[in-house]
Amino acid sequence: MVSSFHGLETSKRAILTQSVALSTIGHNIANASTEGYSRQRVNLINASPLSAPGFNRIFTPGQIGSGVEYSSITRIRDSYLDMQYRRENQEKGLNGIYNATMEAIQTIINEPSDNGVSAVMDKFWNSLEVMNRDPNLLSARVDFIGNAKNMADTFNKIGTSLTTLEGDIAGNIDIKLNEANNLIDGIAQLNETIRKIEMLGDHANDYRDQRDVLVDKLSKIVDVQYTEDANGMVNVYSGGVQVVNGQVPTSLSTADVANITSGEIAGYKKSQTDIIQTRNQLDALVNTLINGKVQVTMPNGYKTSTDMIADNDVTVKDDNGVETTYVAGTTIPAGSKITTSAKFTVDGFNGVHRLGYTLNSPAETGLDFFTLKDPTLPFSIDNIQVNPEIQKDTNKVAASGQYEMNGTNMSTIKGNSDIALALTSLRNLKFEFPADMTSLSTGTTDDYFRAFVSDLGTRSNIALTNYNTSSDLTDNVEIRRQSTSGVQLDEEMTDMLRFQHAYNAAARNMTAVDEMLDRIINSMGLVGR
Repeated sequence: MVSSFHGLETSKRAILTQSVALSTIGHNIANASTEGYSRQRVNLINASPLSAPGFNRIFTPGQIGSGVEYSSITRIRDSYLDMQYRRENQEKGLNGIYNATMEAIQTIINEPSDNGVSAVMDKFWNSLEVMNRDPNLLSARVDFIGNAKNMADTFNKIGTSLTTLEGDIAGNIDIKLNEANNLIDGIAQLNETIRKIEMLGDHANDYRDQRDVLVDKLSKIVDVQYTEDANGMVNVYSGGVQVVNGQVPTSLSTADVANITSGEIAGYKKSQTDIIQTRNQLDALVNTLINGKVQVTMPNGYKTSTDMIADNDVTVKDDNGVETTYVAGTTIPAGSKITTSAKFTVDGFNGVHRLGYTLNSPAETGLDFFTLKDPTLPFSIDNIQVNPEIQKDTNKVAASGQYEMNGTNMSTIKGNSDIALALTSLRNLKFEFPADMTSLSTGTTDDYFRAFVSDLGTRSNIALTNYNTSSDLTDNVEIRRQSTSGVQLDEEMTDMLRFQHAYNAAARNMTAVDEMLDRIINSMGLVGR
């Protein structure tokens, strides 16, 4: 028959098992706010029953139960939700960085505002129109030069800000690479710890949670693919590189950045492309305004500043009053006085300004209004300035198209504003812009800048939409993941009461068995004494 002490053993086993369950619940409650913690459950099973001994086993009534025990302590985790979360987290990291960069670019461009490029260009053109009305007025010339310098400085400031932003992004890529490599090292170390624990048959629940947190964080920085081997270690791939092979980490380098397709580093890469695009678009505006081919019409009375080729038939008069007609495409000598309007194709704002004459005595011609800071580079937002000679001497603004000779001295005819008028007309003339910059390839400088702002706004809006979408998807998956793995305090309190009552009942049962044994051991055999 079964041992008299079997009841004690059954009760003891129940007390120990319920105690483990209560300890696990306490562990869950303690980690309710711990990042990445997965709630754990004690898996209870029937203890192996005992067969009642007998002379003839076929007539044995049944097996005698030996109570309860726990087979394992496991964490509640859905690997599919983990995979979903990390996939969406990669896109959230990319879109978050890209959206932040587009917001920074919009802040640099500062449109619309009273200090943005469009406002500065409007002041430049408006001051030119004022000078056109009275080219000899000193205040008009000073205001025009000041607004031109302000426009060039605004472009320079945008260029400097974009360069600074590019430098910040390059530095952040290095920082994120170091951060990713630290996470990779941590995953490899936890792989080794988990392998050692689980090869003994235990479940490394807490270490697995810590490793999952590191994989989650890594997925925000770079693209992540992973598999788990038979030893419980995860092998991680990123940027075409196996960065974790069991317990062996492989660091990512700057050479791997080009192959990273998601995460914050990919967002920085995409941001660099957009900064370059923004710079190229503005460079195209500046270079086209200064040097872009454009046709201007010079009125009757203009004197050619150099040998010129007209786009139409032109009649000129020499000093003796003899008129000569030059067919379109033939060269008109310098100093020829045009008696009919002439159309010339020139190189942008500088090309028109070179046609004019300054107020100096003797008058000068062929002077560029805008010059290069670095002569070895083309015009760009970083490489434009008002000619320093013009900044020093307002008389060197070539607003006149006519001059007269006083002996050997060439003097500008004061009050003439042929060139100022031609410069003013550039505001409404259509230029040819590079076709791959914006949706506008032909138009005025104002049209082009509006197209640029529209393109920037569209890209920024798409960036914000993508970020909001990926953020919502990530948050949604995280909510579902927390509903599965997160600690629910109400549920834990319910289980606590359940296991507490079971513990108390087991203890009461042990007391009852103890009383029975006490009766047998200490009270039986005393009859008749």
